[in-house]
Amino acid sequence: MLSLEVELLESDNDLARRRELRSFLMQCRSHVAPLDVGLPRVARRRVPGLRRGEVAELVGVSVDWYRSFESGRPVRVSPQFVARLSRALRLTAAQQMTLFQLSLPEMYHLGAGLDARAAFKASHYGFAEIDGPDSA
Repeated sequence: MLSLEVELLESDNDLARRRELRSFLMQCRSHVAPLDVGLPRVARRRVPGLRRGEVAELVGVSVDWYRSFESGRPVRVSPQFVARLSRALRLTAAQQMTLFQLSLPEMYHLGAGLDARAAFKASHYGFAEIDGPDSA
């Protein structure tokens, strides 16, 4: 019985992690203009920021694969992919840490950097400064 309870808890945690990853990536994409990453200006956009296809192009994966990843399907990623994605989205150090924690289940489940994750959530996904202007 205990085994079943642990499995249910782990699956609930994984579902929560994947939902948070989806929200985080959508937020990050919305803050990067195509011109900021060397992509041509497109006449009309319904939402601000990069499209999924543009992110996929920047990190070197197919649009379908990236869509699966961002939508929270259970896909495995490498740390190298996460690093490429963080560069493409122009993430801060705190945002990069959060992306790694959300993308790699072993980091999320081990509770690595819980303080950083809490600070990150408190700062609306890190788009406001976490540290003051005097931080080095």
